[in-house]
Amino acid sequence: MKMFVRSLAAVLLAGAALGAAPVVAKDPKPPKAEAPKPPKLSKPYAIGLSAAQKQLQAGDNAGAMTTLNGLDAVPPVEPDDAYTTMLMKLNAAIGLKDNLLTEKMLQALLDTGRVSADDQPKFLRNIGALSMGRKDYNTATVAFEKLVALNPTDTESIVGLAELYFAQKQSAKAIGSLTDAINAKKAAGVKPDETWYRRRLAIAYDGKQSAQIQIAAADLVEAYPNPVNWRDALVITRDKYPSLDDQTELDFLRLQAAANALNGERDFVEYADTALNRSYYGEAQFAINEGIRRNMLVASKPLVAELKKTADSKVGADKASLPALEKESKSSPKLAMGTADAYYGYGEFAKAAALYKQGVGAVGVDQGTANLRLGVALGRAGDKAGAMAALSVVKGGPREELAKYWMIFLNQPAPAV
Repeated sequence: MKMFVRSLAAVLLAGAALGAAPVVAKDPKPPKAEAPKPPKLSKPYAIGLSAAQKQLQAGDNAGAMTTLNGLDAVPPVEPDDAYTTMLMKLNAAIGLKDNLLTEKMLQALLDTGRVSADDQPKFLRNIGALSMGRKDYNTATVAFEKLVALNPTDTESIVGLAELYFAQKQSAKAIGSLTDAINAKKAAGVKPDETWYRRRLAIAYDGKQSAQIQIAAADLVEAYPNPVNWRDALVITRDKYPSLDDQTELDFLRLQAAANALNGERDFVEYADTALNRSYYGEAQFAINEGIRRNMLVASKPLVAELKKTADSKVGADKASLPALEKESKSSPKLAMGTADAYYGYGEFAKAAALYKQGVGAVGVDQGTANLRLGVALGRAGDKAGAMAALSVVKGGPREELAKYWMIFLNQPAPAV
């Protein structure tokens, strides 16, 4: 009955065609494999399966299936009667391109407990793929959960499981699976795919998993700190707080600017307008000029021209007033904070930091704002240690999240301009 060895080989080859990569031996002279023992069959099954095998070899898959189905009425006697019949039905189903029957036979074979440990992942992966094709996400999920349990380092299957959870509106499980995939790659010393980080953030955002949004966003920009990711992370985080005051809006925009993550007319106009509303003329001028330089703003457009005219007309007098304000600020922490903001807008970060320090611990000054802006100014002035110390004590609300972002940003190479 050597013919049945060919049938089993066909099954494994079919499994590879459905999704598993074939294994290619690197040794030009591999050791001879021991020939598999022929199946032990009762006489009725031996006759019927032999006829079905000939039909399969002739390409008559439908005829073979009819022959095999005829054996269903014959009680199996030997251990290999039913199992070998299922193997051949699987071959016939694949030949017929009957995906539902193929899936059914793969599962039936697995249920026997006789599929080898090496082949179980192939069977499960194919069951998952076929059930997904007919949108039976529950069956696919069960298959992929078993697949991941067999090999917790199979990151592609873990990511596939995450998508199945998402399709069933199980956002928390989807996020957990993507986190597992990311951690598995890290443990193997391999950098996880950027798409995994972005997908996890998107699922957290779409699924309103507020506790996970910040974690996912921070991990994204830490692993892949490009301008697109910085902007997405900051905009998504900012959207969590629908009623921000213009001071907090300014803090978000400052980080976007530092990360080169302002994009499009809206971002630059918003930055310039927010700065102008606080009378930070140097910062407004920077936003407008940078937008024009990067072809994000059209200088001749009325709105842009008006913003630029306003900022340009105020910068000279504003700059000239700062030394006197700096002296006056020694007795007024609130004035010191405003003067520091003005210096920040002109890129004089060390002077800004010295003034922000006066606001730390002062009565009537919001300490989240004081410590955040002190940390930012110190970091941009080159005092990384001082920056981390100031940022680490910012607690509560959006500024705590911004402080964590700034710590990530300051630990990264300067963005390309």
